[in-house]
Amino acid sequence: MPEIRTDAVMVGVTDAKDVSGALRFAEAEARRRGVGVHLVHVTPPVPLGPVGQDEVDRTGRELLENTARAVGSERGGDLLVTTELVHGSVASSLVDAAEHAGLVVLQHQRMGRPGPVITLSITNPVAALSQVPVVAVPAGWREDRDGPDDPEDRITVGADSGDGAPAVVAAALAEARIRGRGVRVLHAWHFRDPYDDLVFDGPAGDAHTEERRRLLADRLAGVLGEYHDVPAELVVVHERAADALVAAGGHTSLLVVGRHRHTIPLGPHLGSVVRAVLRHATCPVMVVDPVPA
Repeated sequence: MPEIRTDAVMVGVTDAKDVSGALRFAEAEARRRGVGVHLVHVTPPVPLGPVGQDEVDRTGRELLENTARAVGSERGGDLLVTTELVHGSVASSLVDAAEHAGLVVLQHQRMGRPGPVITLSITNPVAALSQVPVVAVPAGWREDRDGPDDPEDRITVGADSGDGAPAVVAAALAEARIRGRGVRVLHAWHFRDPYDDLVFDGPAGDAHTEERRRLLADRLAGVLGEYHDVPAELVVVHERAADALVAAGGHTSLLVVGRHRHTIPLGPHLGSVVRAVLRHATCPVMVVDPVPA
């Protein structure tokens, strides 16, 4: 097997279902970065019975081989493609395998679309625990863009009011620099129901939006200066964050969001907004750690 490059784009081949959307995304990212594609499949430990571990592993290897042949089939087989078969729990095994990757790509079914729910349940824990960015690609996704002037070919990043916002925005700016695109920094705010309309109706809401915009610009000044070569637009809206991000996903090539962290030692988690975005977004969603290890 070829030596695995530590910055490869890793794809979790979780079952025998079609993963063409994830493969297309991974191939495009590998070409942009000048790296290879690393395919990982997890087989379960098999208890004593009529079917042994060797037979299960053989099926897993065949799946990896067939998937490897599909990578780059539309544009030639010039990409370095490596494969890895591991045993254990799917989510934890993928997190462990991602330790030497530069990016993890998983495919999932959006809410309301046909397909096993387990594909999404794998995406969530991997995105919550991986030390490298994880991109969830909707089933059937295809990068159909018209060119550099296409307004939908920018990256949108969700920026909350927390201390991790600069790191999340920096991740989006770095991705945009690779692509030669711009970034839309989106911050959404909403007061607690049922008091939002009562407290922030009319001019009060407009004034609060402008204040949020000023605070966001101050908070991000350093990272925006570091990536001064990447066009960036700050957008602040009076709307629920999940609704605003999902809507923005319909007009962007990549949506970047930052996961949360527990304040007690229970490990990282996604947060309700990120979980909602993963369920409903129509574009690839990159989940990053706002406090990288």
